[in-house]
Amino acid sequence: MDADGWHWVDPVDVPAEGRVRSVTVDGRTVALARCGGRLGALENRCPHQGGPLGEGSIENGWLRCPWHGYDYDPLTGRPPEGFSDGPAAYEVADRPGGVYVRIPAPAPRLRTVADVLVQTLVAFGITHVFGMVGHSNLGFADAMRRASERGELTYIGIRHEGAAAFAASAYGKLTGRPAACFAIAGPGSTNMLTGLYDDKLDQSPVVAISGQVPSAVLGRGAFQDLDLTAARAVAGDVHPLSATVSPEPDHHDGPSMLLDQPQWTIVVAREREQGSTGVPDGAGGVRGATGGPGRPGPVSRRGAAARA
Repeated sequence: MDADGWHWVDPVDVPAEGRVRSVTVDGRTVALARCGGRLGALENRCPHQGGPLGEGSIENGWLRCPWHGYDYDPLTGRPPEGFSDGPAAYEVADRPGGVYVRIPAPAPRLRTVADVLVQTLVAFGITHVFGMVGHSNLGFADAMRRASERGELTYIGIRHEGAAAFAASAYGKLTGRPAACFAIAGPGSTNMLTGLYDDKLDQSPVVAISGQVPSAVLGRGAFQDLDLTAARAVAGDVHPLSATVSPEPDHHDGPSMLLDQPQWTIVVAREREQGSTGVPDGAGGVRGATGGPGRPGPVSRRGAAARA
């Protein structure tokens, strides 16, 4: 990086014409695209629900999000006519020495509900967490990473949420101490139920933690939207208590109450616009996905892009 904030991009990461890819710049990912012979760099996060734009495609001159088909100008980040949201665009320079991207300095990190949740788990003696990282629990995963760097927590990544629940159950059976398992919203969370039923039968102490979709789109059919607190009704014989972490001043009481339970329980960590993924209702410092009432779905968005 030079004094003006320009970062060199490895030539192997520079996309060919009509292509886009995710590129790591200063520890952050950028959607770098080449369209019409020009290079553009955008924040690698779709404003709709945080989809990775660098894993999308260039369709008729538009950068299309791989999750829901929302379109943006690959050079400026502007959406089609009639829409107002768009990812941040960064300056790009194609110099004799290579391609350079200029991105702003990262904002100071704020303490989030995810940090408090992890600190509470550690305070209650949980030292091992089994789980799968995904878009709706990234804030919690990042808080665990920081705790791991401090030597407070050991994270074991798995390839299926059910395996995480079985692993946490086995840990409790062998040690008598609780472990935690975690998953993303929707089907990722329901995948844990089989392992947790094994835990229930053997009375093993486990804490299960899940991400959730943004509050603004909860209950409106968003990607992986599922009423996880209703898991009590679906599998009420499996766990004694389910709860949603809240952003109120006493939000730390949620995990404390759950960990006082004799067996295991589900914690649902919910996000919203200004919250990190896994952080509820605005109580966080990591920018999250956006969404709100009246936002058209991807079919309408594609139609607008085709007409533009």
